[in-house]
Amino acid sequence: MPKVKKMKNNGRRGRLGVILAFLSSALTLQVNARVYNGLEVFLHKYTGIVKGKRVGLITNPTGVDAHLRSTADLLKANPAVNLVALFAPEHGIRGDIPAGQDFQCTYDRGTGLPVYSLYGGRDHRPPPGSLDKVDMLIYSIQDIGCRSYTYIWHLAECMSAAGLAGKPVMVLDVPNPLGAVQIDGPIMENRYRSFIGLYPIPYVYGLTVGELALYFKRVIGLKCQLYVVPMMNYRRGMSWRQTGLPWVPTSPQIPSPESACCYAVTGAIGTLGTVGIGIGYTLPFQVVAAPGIDAAHMTRSLNRLGLTGIRFREIHFTPSFGLFKGQKTNGVQLHVTDVSVFKPTTCTVAILHYLQHYCPEFKWRRDRIEGFDKAMGTAEVRRLLQQGYSFQTIVKTWQNNLQNYSAALQKHRIKIYK
Repeated sequence: MPKVKKMKNNGRRGRLGVILAFLSSALTLQVNARVYNGLEVFLHKYTGIVKGKRVGLITNPTGVDAHLRSTADLLKANPAVNLVALFAPEHGIRGDIPAGQDFQCTYDRGTGLPVYSLYGGRDHRPPPGSLDKVDMLIYSIQDIGCRSYTYIWHLAECMSAAGLAGKPVMVLDVPNPLGAVQIDGPIMENRYRSFIGLYPIPYVYGLTVGELALYFKRVIGLKCQLYVVPMMNYRRGMSWRQTGLPWVPTSPQIPSPESACCYAVTGAIGTLGTVGIGIGYTLPFQVVAAPGIDAAHMTRSLNRLGLTGIRFREIHFTPSFGLFKGQKTNGVQLHVTDVSVFKPTTCTVAILHYLQHYCPEFKWRRDRIEGFDKAMGTAEVRRLLQQGYSFQTIVKTWQNNLQNYSAALQKHRIKIYK
């Protein structure tokens, strides 16, 4: 790995935190150079920041280097790091906890360290007293770029709790599978605040997780001392494959970067419980299907819309579990072709508009509406769809807010990513 150098702090560490940056000479990119994630950069150059500190690590199975060695194991084995505790989000440190299931504090079988649960309870924060045992928190979890995915809200809650306790937070940055370029979808309204949307950001927010932490601190106002360790050789608009890094499932139904990208399209559709999105088949979140759909017609209709960065393929399959188990279903498979121009939430609304008109199984179930509105962060999308507005008209309703958001986030994007 090329040499890196710390940016001078100029006395502002306590007020604004620190982004650890590279000299321009260290950023000479090779055509086929892989990305070094924030974990690798931290271990190569920045372990001195934690010298003499008791470190608490927020991580899960996605916290790995390019050789698939876990952050927990690497930090525990590193003599320069005094790792004393682990903090686990949904699914647990080793990924063995089912979705939505609360779990108690325990000990990690790999490191022998205590594991404090961040999932369950009222606020998903570090349990009372746990921060007394550490001097600093490090966050090392893979993000997927979508507001309704809970890991970023664990980060936000840990930043808030750490600020109150006077403990610094370090974020080890990772690629955004959606490219960290496009922003799309409505900004969450406060009345729909939940653990799939704590603060007003768009459904697709166009930042890496390190940049999002900066946004939480500087715009949302979470008061904690913050360090962000950036990646090396990362460029905006990269697909996951272009990073050269291995993919570790971020949750049981996100086994691939393709599922991660498509989650931003179909996750909200799945909350309605009326059409299948690949759960129960080999392509979770990558399909939209039901027994009554005319797959050929749906494929032609959606491809004719000219949605950027995506193509649709006709598909027929029989789910082995879940919705429509054992029944032949028909529909489309989503193929994301270019994340740099892909608009996931626009795609969601276009698909819902089609389903509302042509899918006999589709309906707005009263018992599912609240979940959909929470995912969208607003009821406006659903209401306009129900009133028959075109997807183009609906998409226009969030553009002014996105322009304001885009102008604000430019100050918090890491410049070396370009």
